[in-house]
Amino acid sequence: MTIWLVTIGEPIPHPNNNLRLHRTGLLAKYISENSSHKLIWWTSDFNHFTKTHIFKKDYSYEVNKNYKLVVLHGCGYKKNISINRIIDHKQISKKFISLSSKEIKPDIIITSFPTLDLTTASIKLGRFYNVPVLIDYRDMWPEVFVNLAPNFLKQLIKLLLYPLFYKTSKAFVNSSGIISITNNFLKIALKKINRNISKNDASFPLAYLKNQFTNKELEESVLFWNNFKIKRDDLKIAFVGTIGYQFDLDTIIDAVNILNHQGIYNFQIFLCGSGDKLDQLVQKSTNNNIIFPGYINAAQIHSLLNNVDLGLCPYNTNESFMNSIPGKAIEYFSAGLPILTTLKEGELGKLLTEENIGYFYSYKDPNSLAFTIKNLITDKINLKKSKENILNLFQTNYEANAIYKNYLSHIEKVVINNER
Repeated sequence: MTIWLVTIGEPIPHPNNNLRLHRTGLLAKYISENSSHKLIWWTSDFNHFTKTHIFKKDYSYEVNKNYKLVVLHGCGYKKNISINRIIDHKQISKKFISLSSKEIKPDIIITSFPTLDLTTASIKLGRFYNVPVLIDYRDMWPEVFVNLAPNFLKQLIKLLLYPLFYKTSKAFVNSSGIISITNNFLKIALKKINRNISKNDASFPLAYLKNQFTNKELEESVLFWNNFKIKRDDLKIAFVGTIGYQFDLDTIIDAVNILNHQGIYNFQIFLCGSGDKLDQLVQKSTNNNIIFPGYINAAQIHSLLNNVDLGLCPYNTNESFMNSIPGKAIEYFSAGLPILTTLKEGELGKLLTEENIGYFYSYKDPNSLAFTIKNLITDKINLKKSKENILNLFQTNYEANAIYKNYLSHIEKVVINNER
């Protein structure tokens, strides 16, 4: 069987990439190393996180004997929300269609949504080859643009984006099945097209593969963190992700200012990553309790998470995040960290409450966050007590190999059913 994966915006397996693999990368790794199936991952040479091109041209190479990466070159973009990003995605999807005939015919195509352009192209090629196409639904798009707009503009934005909503629904209707990251997310996808669940639909949670680095990289990461003077006795909170608009990061800075005004300084918050809001937040932050290490690699993430007390999930409380167990939370679980988050009423909040491994504050309420941090400083000694339970939760429910074994089994069943 030959499987095509179609995903851009994720780290790829390449010597120049020292980021951890995400969902498609982990799925590709598992399939190629644990089956005889042939695999092609169609992706972009643009590193979404560093905003740089890897090859600066179309390129392909074999990761292993079962696994080929076809990397397509587009114009790239400097900001996540921009015209250039739209142009880049259209360029990649056109190249995908034009170059597809040069590769081995697939038995199935799994395309990540978003992007709409590549999903639409995958549906088109699925029809041409007469093979099933599964949409891996991860993000509520284009609803995200409506969620970012102020309330008085939401209906207008939704009306202006009607063509995108229509094209999304059309793509979902024409797919062979939908994969999603939670059962609730799958329900949302099926609601878009007003149909019941079918045998080709399924949900597989986001997963995490530990130790995606070499010993040398780990040694170098320890030296890296020595530059930031991590204080052993202080409460330490880490956020690792994109410094962008999907997170409520201003509230963190405002909460720290409140605590400092009260004479409370025995804590550190690490806001790690790059993104559209980084410069603005650095300028806004005027104290030493918030540390901006910038873009960090897999080994540096591992070292940090093993030296802090909590993982921070400061999400905007929109429908997409409320119905998800974000990959960020799962990454924190892999280090045995309890979580501090805004998502108390969502799927993540329910899980944290059931397992007694979470702490909550109100979205866009710095006083609420300051109050929670103050209590955590007092109760710091008890944070370590839940580590073993969190590690067991991770191993049982979110370890990558177990998740992607089930994902592959589902892919195989869809192909067999299509051949009957």
